[in-house]
Amino acid sequence: MSKLNLDRRQFLGLSGAAAATMGLAACGSSSSSDSSSSDGEKKSSYKVAMIMSGIITDGGWDQAHYESLQRAIEKHSGWEMLEPKENTATADAATAAETYVDQDVDLIVGNGNQFASAWAEVIAEAAESHPNVHFLITNTDPEQEMTDYESTDNVEAVLPDFVQLGSLAGVIAGLMTQTKSIGFIGGMKLPSTLNKYSAYLAAAQKMDASIQGQYNFEAGFSDAAKGTQLTEQWINSYNVDVMWGDASAVDNGARQALEAAGADTHFDISQPIDILGDNQPTVIASTVTDWKIDQAMDEIEAGSFGGGKAITANMDNGGVSLGKFSDKVPADVQSKIEEYAEQIKAGTFLTDAEVAAVKATL
Repeated sequence: MSKLNLDRRQFLGLSGAAAATMGLAACGSSSSSDSSSSDGEKKSSYKVAMIMSGIITDGGWDQAHYESLQRAIEKHSGWEMLEPKENTATADAATAAETYVDQDVDLIVGNGNQFASAWAEVIAEAAESHPNVHFLITNTDPEQEMTDYESTDNVEAVLPDFVQLGSLAGVIAGLMTQTKSIGFIGGMKLPSTLNKYSAYLAAAQKMDASIQGQYNFEAGFSDAAKGTQLTEQWINSYNVDVMWGDASAVDNGARQALEAAGADTHFDISQPIDILGDNQPTVIASTVTDWKIDQAMDEIEAGSFGGGKAITANMDNGGVSLGKFSDKVPADVQSKIEEYAEQIKAGTFLTDAEVAAVKATL
């Protein structure tokens, strides 16, 4: 694993052990998985299980994964969802996966790149002993985080289009800020976080070149008070009036600070789920991620799953989208956002150079 690709769980200090050993036993040479039963007939029913680093009601990362799984199940009548394993420390991740492997669960989903290392040996052994078991690991780049796998026949990853996500949030922030000062909190300085913020600021500055961005990439993921502290500081020192975050519970603290400063003038763009509602007075829109578990299910049924492929979650396949707008976003601004969203989807809104120019300053 590259130094930048530390996982969320490692940062929180909940890992009780180092990453699982990568000395894997050699696996079969097939690049696709067998979705048939042992007697050669195509299966009529499947099971899927999710192993999570947090809880399904966290209002962010884990809830987004759970909701993605629910949507996938709704599209696949032949699939049964087993009870998710919540609050799984990295040290316990392999054992949790082995429990499902022993049950011949067809798809085991891990909601974060920490599982790429923690499951390496389990995945290798399952390829030999339980060939109908498949693994899907989210927020993981196989080219960086699965390089030591001797076989990837039974595993795939999911990567959202981080530039699309950042661009959508940046357009909203750029059109809604009155002070020309916007903020962003990241839990860690991950490549995904850098790409999101770079596109966020680049997109906002495309709305108005004078817009300035404040950022912190070291806030962690669990301390809401940290989000409140940072946001209060930026409001007082830089007059920040729009925030977008990538730090789970810390984002809740940022919203508290925005509300204290005035929910009619200080706004939040939530991610990765749509939490717009009366209990979130500062949220004016959301950037939503779907983890494309439905595509993995389709591939398993078709016998094409595996090979260490990365499924891209983007605006074309519904993996990236905008949530609902608050009434605080004027109708004409909503129309402009939707017009820019079409450009973002088409890849004509931001250039790679514009995103890279921001990233070079970080």
